[in-house]
Amino acid sequence: MTKTRAQRIMQRTVVGVGLSLALAGLLYITSLSFGPRFLLAAATLVAGLGGVEAVRMGLFGSRVRSVSLWIPALAVGALWFLELDSTFSEGRSMDLRTRYWGALALSPWLAGAAFLVAHRLNRGSDSHAGAPGSPLARILAFACITSALACLYPVRMFGGTSALVALVLLSKIGDIFGYYCGNMWGKTHPFPRLSPGKTTEGCLGSFAAGTVAGILCQLYGLLPGGEMASLPGVWAGALAGASVNLASQAGDLFESSWKRRTSVKDSGTWFGPSGGVLDLVDSLLVSAPVAALTWPGLFGWAFGA
Repeated sequence: MTKTRAQRIMQRTVVGVGLSLALAGLLYITSLSFGPRFLLAAATLVAGLGGVEAVRMGLFGSRVRSVSLWIPALAVGALWFLELDSTFSEGRSMDLRTRYWGALALSPWLAGAAFLVAHRLNRGSDSHAGAPGSPLARILAFACITSALACLYPVRMFGGTSALVALVLLSKIGDIFGYYCGNMWGKTHPFPRLSPGKTTEGCLGSFAAGTVAGILCQLYGLLPGGEMASLPGVWAGALAGASVNLASQAGDLFESSWKRRTSVKDSGTWFGPSGGVLDLVDSLLVSAPVAALTWPGLFGWAFGA
């Protein structure tokens, strides 16, 4: 029996509320003394589940299930996680121009490059129709899936649990508003091949909601700087909200392109109408690295830190 649009929206809303409650519990745990390491472990687990979904989708080719393809990339990724942990555990959380920058900027791409080399050496693995079409696309997809969520860790260490809450809110609130605005007013489709369901009205509604939410997060003390209603603070909040929203929409488009290439509707069925793990975290695949790289400088400028 085919469900009506109203029934689909209601079902997705119910699932969303349940997931929100679970997320609230996880965020509370990150505020505890062992929270940062728990966050890094949880991000690694979720990234692993996303990798499993990508394999099942056939995103990297029909023979990517071979362990030989994953060992080099996972080794580099493990070094990155250890680097992040040692950087912050040694009290150098604000030393953002030394080892942290190098680890954050280079390790995902080194992991992706290692994966690509192993992929090339495994003859016949490029024949799968669902694999990304170029080496750069393969590296980008692999880096996003396996490494992006680990960027939640430096966000937590830089701005505390409140900054982590703000990032999740800014990443998802645009997705929520875009979904409802698109369903209510959507008429034009800017990405008919990449994401046929996405509308211009939904994208604009998402961007507006994300920008306003950034200002509110700043005024209510979720973003770094506290409850400071200064003009630079408001601008910083707006820029943070706008940049995270654009990054979130880019992440959604990335994941849509992967699903289109592999001819699947959802990345998985873990969460019913909300799809799989990649469907849930797609907005964080780009927004988490963007926040980790830009927020220290942005809020340092706004508040003279």
